[in-house]
Amino acid sequence: MKRMPSDPERLEQYQQRLREFAARPPYPVHGLRRPVVAPAALAGWETENEETVTATLAYGDWRDTDGPYLTVTTEPPGSAGRRADLLKALLREIRAGRLPRSRAEPICRTSPQGELCLLGDSWALRTAIGDQAVTVLGHGPAPEDVELGPVADLLPYVLERNAQVARLAAEQRALPEPQLPPASGVAAVRAFLETFVPGGPDAGPAYRALARRAVTELGKVLGCGTEQAEDQIYSMVNQLSQLRLRAPWFTERDGPRAAALEELLRYVGLRQPVASETAQLRWERYWAAQQQVTDENTAELLADWVRAWVDWAVERES
Repeated sequence: MKRMPSDPERLEQYQQRLREFAARPPYPVHGLRRPVVAPAALAGWETENEETVTATLAYGDWRDTDGPYLTVTTEPPGSAGRRADLLKALLREIRAGRLPRSRAEPICRTSPQGELCLLGDSWALRTAIGDQAVTVLGHGPAPEDVELGPVADLLPYVLERNAQVARLAAEQRALPEPQLPPASGVAAVRAFLETFVPGGPDAGPAYRALARRAVTELGKVLGCGTEQAEDQIYSMVNQLSQLRLRAPWFTERDGPRAAALEELLRYVGLRQPVASETAQLRWERYWAAQQQVTDENTAELLADWVRAWVDWAVERES
C-alpha cells in the first residue's frame, strides 16, 4: 500500500492534480467576465463514478469580509435545465465561513438570468450557457451585474490556487503546535478520524498534530512500524471520504455514521469482527488496486464496496 504522504508530498501531489486538470479540462469551464474580481483561482472539482460533474472557480478573498467574493461552478454538457437547491448551496457556503451570515428570510425567484436565491447580502444564481448549467454564489456585486463566459486558459487559475495553498501552509507551519486533549490508543485515532465525519469537529491548525498522534498510537496498538500505521490511517481517511461522497445515509443527521466509524476503528485498530466486515474487505481490495497497476476495474470494486455499506445500513434498520 501507498504510505500516507508527508505535508510537502501532499502539497506537491495536490498541485500536480491541479496542473493536470488545467491542461485537460473534461469540458468547457466558465468564469467571471464582469466585474473584474481578484484573485481568481481554481477552487476545485467534484467527480462521480470517475466522471467530473462540477468545476468551480473562485474570485476574491473569502477571508476579506468587506470585499467581494464569488464562485462560478460549471456542470457538464447536457446539464442545462437541471434543478438545484440554491438555498442549500448558500447555507453550505455560509456555514463554511465563505459567505456572511444573515438572519434575513431567503427569497427565491426566477430572474431574467435564471433561478435566483437571495439571503441577506449573499445570493445564488443558476443559469445556462449553451447546454451547460452554471451556478454563481457570492456577495458584493449584484447578480444582474455579473457576466459569465468560457475560460480559455485555466493555468493562471491553477497558479493562483497553488500560491494560496503555499501561503496557507506557511501560515500553519508558523503557528505554535496546539495542545491536544489527552488521548491514546484507538481513542487517538478516533479523535483524528472524527474530523472527516459530517458534523464532526474541525481539525483546523491541529490537523498535523492529530494526524501524527493517530499514526503513533495506531502503531503502538498494532505493534507495527510508522509506515504501516500511516498506510492504515491514509486508507481509513479515504474510506470515510468516499462514504461521505457515495453513501447518502453517511451525511444524514440521524444516519448511522457514528456506528460506521466505530466499526472501522474496531476492524482496523482492534482487529475485531464487525457487521460491516464485507464492506471492510471490499474496501481493502479496492484500495490495494488503487495503489498499484492492476487489470481490476476499480470502478466496479468501488461500486461493490458501496453496495456492501448500503446492505449494512439496511440490516441495521431491520
